[in-house]
Amino acid sequence: MKLRITGDGGLSRKLSAILVSVAMLISGTALAGDNSIYINQSGSNSNISVTQDGAANTVEGIQGTGTSNTTPAVINGSNNNVTVSQIGTNNILQFGINTSTVNGVANGNNYIYNVVGNNATAIINSNASGSGASGSNNVHVNQYGDDANLNLTLLGNQNNFTATTAAAGAGYAYNSVVASINGSSNTDTVAMTGGTTNTFNLIQGDTNTSTSNATVTVNSNGQGNSFNLIQSGGNNGDNITIGGYSSNTTNPTAILGGSSNSITVAQSGANDNTFVLGLTGNTNTFNVTQTATAGNNIANIQSSGSGNTWSILQHNH
Repeated sequence: MKLRITGDGGLSRKLSAILVSVAMLISGTALAGDNSIYINQSGSNSNISVTQDGAANTVEGIQGTGTSNTTPAVINGSNNNVTVSQIGTNNILQFGINTSTVNGVANGNNYIYNVVGNNATAIINSNASGSGASGSNNVHVNQYGDDANLNLTLLGNQNNFTATTAAAGAGYAYNSVVASINGSSNTDTVAMTGGTTNTFNLIQGDTNTSTSNATVTVNSNGQGNSFNLIQSGGNNGDNITIGGYSSNTTNPTAILGGSSNSITVAQSGANDNTFVLGLTGNTNTFNVTQTATAGNNIANIQSSGSGNTWSILQHNH
């Protein structure tokens, strides 16, 4: 089943109603087929809900003549609430979020993506127009299944990103989160549970656009997980917490549990980089590099297990 939907600011309520009807139709009558929804929505204050139940579900954009099916679904405007739920295997979500919300304004957009099933792929690009004014968005991704992949790009200040991935069984999960984030005062939270060989790769800031006041929190259990976290900080420094630690107790408040995990952290910037790790397990390897040109580098580590390998390098210039 393929559905094509367009909307504008004056038709936002109608579009929302259509989408709800679409969700009901798909979940009720098209359980076994490939469900496709093409979306191009312009306007603000819209509530959009899409539910697909079946195999190889797809949410993407309006296709032009002669183009391949790679155009992202586009949501234009501010203060929109968008929820996409997919059930089944081989699901695909492609979102291009274009918003003119000024950095720091509280009326950003809220995006929730829920997927249950194996081999799901989600591509979310906030502010695909590249204007640099995509601020105060909330992106929440919940994946339950094996071999799920999320590729996220965020551009702007005061964005919140949360990803929760969970393996469906006790075997290999191979869930993957890749995030590229530019802007200041952004908050990233990733939880990866179950299975083995989950990966989280984060690049926050770059040589052209540094990020300040960025906070990253990672919680995971399982074996063979890999985390590569790189932050290019600005004047106010950045924070990374894996597991967690409380200064009032010798025990971490949350645990990175499992063996043979690999952690690579690199933080740079002018002031006050902080890295916190709570780790339980054997033969884990972590490499930490912190460089602050004018401030402090702080590493707070609680580790329990045998055969772990530490490499910590701190620079203060």
